[in-house]
Amino acid sequence: MTTESPPIVRLDLESRPQTLTIVRGMLGGVAELLTIDPELLDDLKTAISEACNNVVLHAYGGDPGPMGVRLFVEEDRLRVTVEDQGVGTPATAADRTDGIGLSVIRALADEVSLLPGPQGGTRMQMDFAAQRAGRRLFERPGVAGPDEGWAREGDDEIVVSLSPVTLLTGVLGRLARNLAATAHFSLDRFSDVYLVTDILAAHAATAAAGLRIDARLAAAERCLELAVGPFRSGTGARLQSPGADGAPSPLVLLSDELSVRPDGDDELLHVVVIDHRR
Repeated sequence: MTTESPPIVRLDLESRPQTLTIVRGMLGGVAELLTIDPELLDDLKTAISEACNNVVLHAYGGDPGPMGVRLFVEEDRLRVTVEDQGVGTPATAADRTDGIGLSVIRALADEVSLLPGPQGGTRMQMDFAAQRAGRRLFERPGVAGPDEGWAREGDDEIVVSLSPVTLLTGVLGRLARNLAATAHFSLDRFSDVYLVTDILAAHAATAAAGLRIDARLAAAERCLELAVGPFRSGTGARLQSPGADGAPSPLVLLSDELSVRPDGDDELLHVVVIDHRR
């Protein structure tokens, strides 16, 4: 397997302490759809947490900076890379992950490599075999579509690109709920975030424009913003249209802002959810 193959998940975010929870939540959502063996999932979460924590603590001198997590799935292995754009090199990355962190990663993964990052910095590459003692540890979801997804436009954004599109069902809700928690949503409004992401994931299952779906998420105090796409042109209107009884659609009722925006020949959905409690 080579890293030229498209990842099934590409997650780009800022390296802050709370991003470890976000990454672990993403893995949990993916695990359900790949039927990842629980023991392997525990190994993945621990190894990836150690790699991400290394970026948080050392890649930018303790300051935030760009971090990328990529998940590749092949018949014979599952590969995860954690990338930063820090000033370090693979050699200095080995120094900054010496001791318990790197030892844990090497104990859990079948292969570990420290490589130059695509935009400078360092890429830690971790490979996990598809079988243990003749038992398969995960199911391959099919060939991933080309990785031509969105880029982050601000430091506070999280961007995730997923293929196949069905991965959105497990991932979007977990990412959105993590952000809603940090934005201090009330319990009632937090529950609404579940419903909004379920609606968007269900829409993607039938209206996605291609083999890959992207989402951009950002949160401020009591405010959550999501953009999801690309969808086939004209499909978003049905999420805005009243029902047969004239009642507003569920997504209109749950969101404070809802718009369909052009995305080349396709379209994307932009949703804002605000907690108005005082």
